[in-house]
Amino acid sequence: MSRFFPLLTVFTLSTTSLVRAEWRQDTVFIQRKDDTTVARHPGNDAILFSHADPQLAIEWGLRNVTNTVVLGGTYTVSDRIDIPRPGVTLIIDREAILRLNPEGRHTTIDFRSRNPGYWQILPMIYNKGHDDVRVLLFGTIEKWKVENEDNGKQTLPIMFDGRNEQGTCGLSGGLLMVTGHATDSFWLVDAERVRVPVVALDTNPLASLVLEGCEDCHLGLIASIAPEQGGNTEETIDLNSRNIDITIERLVGERSQEIIDCNESHVVVQDVVSIGRPRKMFGRGPASGPRYTDRRPFGSRSLDVRNTSILHDAMSSRLVHEVPELPGALPSFTVQTTVEVTLRNNRRKHYQRSAHFDLRGKPAGRGGR
Repeated sequence: MSRFFPLLTVFTLSTTSLVRAEWRQDTVFIQRKDDTTVARHPGNDAILFSHADPQLAIEWGLRNVTNTVVLGGTYTVSDRIDIPRPGVTLIIDREAILRLNPEGRHTTIDFRSRNPGYWQILPMIYNKGHDDVRVLLFGTIEKWKVENEDNGKQTLPIMFDGRNEQGTCGLSGGLLMVTGHATDSFWLVDAERVRVPVVALDTNPLASLVLEGCEDCHLGLIASIAPEQGGNTEETIDLNSRNIDITIERLVGERSQEIIDCNESHVVVQDVVSIGRPRKMFGRGPASGPRYTDRRPFGSRSLDVRNTSILHDAMSSRLVHEVPELPGALPSFTVQTTVEVTLRNNRRKHYQRSAHFDLRGKPAGRGGR
């Protein structure tokens, strides 16, 4: 017997000024051609931009059109991909792989740790202070890391970074959707009103999603599933410090170290599901160890969890991602992620989250937050 928990949200991925018939002119496909990466409009073979470095081709698309779609292929970038302006959408196809050229000249950011100055972090996709940016990752972002006695450097998959000199949220609006493959955490820092319909991983990162200094962000399904049957995971979500008015629909972890780590944050969670017995359900405390945020400390926290379930008889689990076949599915498509848990006697439970996206100027229907 199956039990379903469906949720659907509708998002429009273009500005309202964009006429529905014009989405092709405001969209480019990024794809490999021989030894170069090229940009083309949908349905048009004319090459708009070409470069040996995929990073520059992707950034060209982000500067010149609203929607940049990276199609299947392996893209070895020389440096991080910087989001150049507000209001743009970046979609990474399921068959696309982003990896870093270790010989490139890398642009990094500091990471506060017990060993100051040791770690330098390179977010592979980096949104520094731009509002209403939407990133949909259906493909793979590979990790790169190097470390010695003096210093260390590594990649993170995606970061929204709103830090500013005023110590406020310097980034407002936008969307992050992750059904692809990555082995590290996704980060939101000093950002407000960012929506995250799904971040669901089966690679056991330290946390699937980390928030610092964020306000009024609504999260849908955040899941961390063990890579092997009967395995454990670390944290599903880390509210590391100074987050306010965070709402979460559902958290799913598998024999987690902690399903939610809530430090100096205020959050409401509708549903928490543990696949197997967790080592710890909730970690919480007023103290925090911020890694990035420039928000002022407020020294308090609240964790309001409305419903909890522990699936003691869970035998196995898996993630099922239903994502669009690109480019044919454009301009309108639905993404659905299901956490499927098999219990004793071959019973199953399903926890689902869906979101509908449209590259044209009007949403196809009503949706929730």
